[in-house]
Amino acid sequence: MHHRITRHAAALLTALVLLLQTAGAGTAEAADNPARVVEEQLIDARTLDLTVSSPEIDAPVKVRLLLPPAWSRTATRTWPVLWLLHGGPGDHTDWTAHTHVEELAALRDVLVVLPQTSPCSGYSDWYNTGGGGPPAWETYLLDELRPLLESGYRAGTERAVAGLSMGGLGAMKLAAAHPGTFRAVASYSGAVSTLHLSLDGGLSGPDLVKGAGAGCHTDWRRIWGEPGFPYDTADPADVRQRGVWERNDPAHRAAGLAGTALYVSYGDGTDAGTGWQWGDPPASPTRCTNPVGHGTEPVERLIHGMNQDLRLHLAQLGIPAAVCSYRGVHAWPYWERELVSSFPMLMAAIGA
Repeated sequence: MHHRITRHAAALLTALVLLLQTAGAGTAEAADNPARVVEEQLIDARTLDLTVSSPEIDAPVKVRLLLPPAWSRTATRTWPVLWLLHGGPGDHTDWTAHTHVEELAALRDVLVVLPQTSPCSGYSDWYNTGGGGPPAWETYLLDELRPLLESGYRAGTERAVAGLSMGGLGAMKLAAAHPGTFRAVASYSGAVSTLHLSLDGGLSGPDLVKGAGAGCHTDWRRIWGEPGFPYDTADPADVRQRGVWERNDPAHRAAGLAGTALYVSYGDGTDAGTGWQWGDPPASPTRCTNPVGHGTEPVERLIHGMNQDLRLHLAQLGIPAAVCSYRGVHAWPYWERELVSSFPMLMAAIGA
């Protein structure tokens, strides 16, 4: 008897093949890499979740991979990589839960990496009162996870990175601190100037970090210490751990972004609506009205000021960037619109 193979059965067969290919994770891991993949879960034919154990992190963390259509662990080729970073609070599922990134990536020959951190990671190695130690998110992501993906999951060295909110901070900071690691960077409502000082009664950059610490149920000073004057003291000589803050501040590290393709987008705190939905062509550049003032939504109002700082630093350094400053708030519909708008630039930079 002949049986017709349905699409569902074919998809299950493909998933089974991928699962068999990914069995035995760890055999391709570098011997000197202390991080290990301890579990794999195939969510569907193109979505693979990893659990990674690292001495740099207090507990195992997840990583979601969106696999290219022809991906195989045993392939002789590698694939260009897009890292997509979540905001806080968020995790490795945020981008797939709130956007159509799977469908967007399926049109390109790209491996998408969505790592889990914590709601207050800052994508940084924490100060911990000067003692360092876990969590060390920057070390984990670039010195451990990146080599794991390259040795065991056919990730190439052509990389781009993008993120929203805290993830925008992470994308810009990691690229600036490690020039040449990423060919392109995109920030969507990114917290890109953590030392931003509000002069009109709104939130300042350290206020966002304090709130993130509360969200993690930890002392916010563990992250980067205290910024000192003029935030928590009136004494100009009291700089406390200002240097640690500057090392983790994309605006202060902007010189490291030279030679990298940049996309910077952010709202003004006014909920004007996106004027766009998934399935539409990329949004018109006319949305980028570059509002000088800001609205009343407090988080995007702060983000507006932060991104104005970054733009000023980039301009002073003569570093070009594609910028879209629009009327909008801190919300997913705006970030998906900007992901779609920036996607061609990101893919062109890595040849995908």
